[in-house]
Amino acid sequence: MLPLLMLRTSCCFIALAALDFAFAQSSAPSRVNPFDTLQGAGEGKALFQTHCSYCHGAHGEGGRGADLTTGQYRRGGSDANLFVTVRNGIPGTEMPAVRATDEEVWKMVAFVKTIGSMGLHEKAAGNPVAGKAIYEGKGGCTACHSIGRDGGSLGPDLSDVGRRRNLKYLEESLVTPEADVPIRYRAIQVVTKSGQTIGGIRLNEDDISIQVRDEQDNLRSFLKENIREIRHDKPSLMPPYGTTLSKKEIEDVVAFLNSLRGAE
Repeated sequence: MLPLLMLRTSCCFIALAALDFAFAQSSAPSRVNPFDTLQGAGEGKALFQTHCSYCHGAHGEGGRGADLTTGQYRRGGSDANLFVTVRNGIPGTEMPAVRATDEEVWKMVAFVKTIGSMGLHEKAAGNPVAGKAIYEGKGGCTACHSIGRDGGSLGPDLSDVGRRRNLKYLEESLVTPEADVPIRYRAIQVVTKSGQTIGGIRLNEDDISIQVRDEQDNLRSFLKENIREIRHDKPSLMPPYGTTLSKKEIEDVVAFLNSLRGAE
């Protein structure tokens, strides 16, 4: 009886494995995205704002969810891979299955595929060489931003920003930086009971303490029992450059940023 029982058990495992494989095959589309068009991506952008932006950010820059602007995806970056990820979610993570039709999922996939390459097909009007000089000199951008291994860490890494962001976004980030600040770079002001105010970005926080990277790029830790107030009324540490740089200088810096495409 024991060999027979073992045989039946093995058969059950094989049958279950076959069912799992069949389900996986049925849940993975075999065709390319039928909405991989400008219109499809445009409609997908609106759907993305409804279903995905709470975790992934309005521009896919990440937050609770992964940064989608890198063009790197845990479950593969093909149309079919992305469809399955969006449709079914990722078990064991905060990524849920989306409540949308297959057509809507395909449109969201079309939009997500554009997020990591928004700046590749645009030609900036300014001079990137002049823009680099302003970035490193008058603009003082290296104090907060890094390119490769050089620069600060108060602001986002710009090594491949020209691939990920279009010209309009780059200009807006210089003129009105508070228009869009990634969650992990939103500024806070810690006011201690002794009257000291420390500005910076929050790194970690719990019921007992808060850790901050201050405006001089130093790591600071505070016990909440010594804090009078934590303020969020100034979301960006970056100053608006529309009043300190001329229109031509803004164009040149945008051209420099647009030239940054990361490792080729």
